[in-house]
Amino acid sequence: MSVWVPELGDNRLAWHPCADMPYPLIAERVSGCRAVPAMLRTQGALMGRLLKRGRYHGFRVLATDGTTGELVGFSEWYVSPETGAYLPFGGDWSACDYGQHEHHQHDQDDTEQPAASLAA
Repeated sequence: MSVWVPELGDNRLAWHPCADMPYPLIAERVSGCRAVPAMLRTQGALMGRLLKRGRYHGFRVLATDGTTGELVGFSEWYVSPETGAYLPFGGDWSACDYGQHEHHQHDQDDTEQPAASLAA
């Protein structure tokens, strides 16, 4: 997994790895598709507490396949104007929901397929 933050460059906003966090943030083995959104929410909440308030307007947590580098999921967080805390924006996105990764596809009978190691 990795944390990306918006930065202004060439007169436009672009997302870049967060200089305040290690890249990649963690490498963790995930047991299946159901674990991806849970891991994104958990790591997002943790990053929301670790990142300095006011320095970034938001951040993204990206989960990539540790072997291929393919994007497996992401969540986006923004600063609440009321509290100043980071809150999730929308829902988590997972490639599992779209059948894009063979090792993360759901079976029709709701059993889990083994997952590859994720670089989070």
